[in-house]
This record gives sequence, structure tokens and C-alpha cells, in this order.
Amino acid sequence: MSGLNRHPWLKWDHVEKFLGQKLPFAEKGQTFLDNMTWVEGYVQDMLKKAMPGMDASISSHGPSGAEIFETHEHVIIKVKIAKGEDPRALRVFVKSNQLKLTGFTSGKGRIIKFPTLVLPRSARVSYKQRLLQIKVRKRGLKENYTEAYIRY
Repeated sequence: MSGLNRHPWLKWDHVEKFLGQKLPFAEKGQTFLDNMTWVEGYVQDMLKKAMPGMDASISSHGPSGAEIFETHEHVIIKVKIAKGEDPRALRVFVKSNQLKLTGFTSGKGRIIKFPTLVLPRSARVSYKQRLLQIKVRKRGLKENYTEAYIRY
């Protein structure tokens, strides 16, 4: 069977119409199902259209405004602290799947979810030039919050 008729239940012209573009074919007689390398580019384009102004480098920022990095062994979170905040009043509580920041002048706490499970007791927190940095080792089990003390 030829590439287009191999799956008669699929109407490729309907799929192309839905996607809004022609489907790429690598070689004559080969369908897009045989070569799926084009999918990543298509998905990236759709994400850019759905979220204009978003850049790939910004996607590492969590919804709380925290910058989240992941290495092979650690998760690193950087949080900018406003000028009016007292850094000595801040408290950091670490759980295997998230951390909680308290002690803000507004009285509200902030919860930041980790991209992966971590070991709460391995947390190291530092504060320098209005930047709070939390570094936690990966692979923890679910357990209660553990306070990570800030070094000044």
C-alpha cells in the first residue's frame, strides 16, 4: 500500500486541515507516522503561539516568581526579596515536594513546588544582596516540612 493509503481510516487531508499546515513527508511513500522528528518543532511553535512573549529561558521561573534550576543531584531555587522585607524574619520550611517561605511583612507565606522529590534535611539556604537561594539534594521521600536555617 502507498503511504497515504496505508491507514485508510485516517483522512490525512482532515488532519492537515486541523493542524493548519501540510504534513511533512521525508521520502516518497513514507508517511509522517514513519518519521516523527517534525513533532517537536510543531509543538514548540504551538506553545509560542499560545503563550506570546514567553521565552524558553523564562520557562524555568515558577508561578511564584522564583527561579528554579535543576542539576543532576540538586534543585536550586532563587527568590528575589523585596527591599521592604526583613531578611532576618524570613523562615524556610522544606518538604520533599515543595518549600514554604514565611515571615514576609504582608503576613502571607509562599509555597514553591519542586520539579522533583528532594531530601528536605539536605537543604542549604543562603541570603545575599536581597537574593534568597535554596539548594536541596534530589530524591526524597514524602515527609513533614523541615526548617532550613538561613546563614547570614
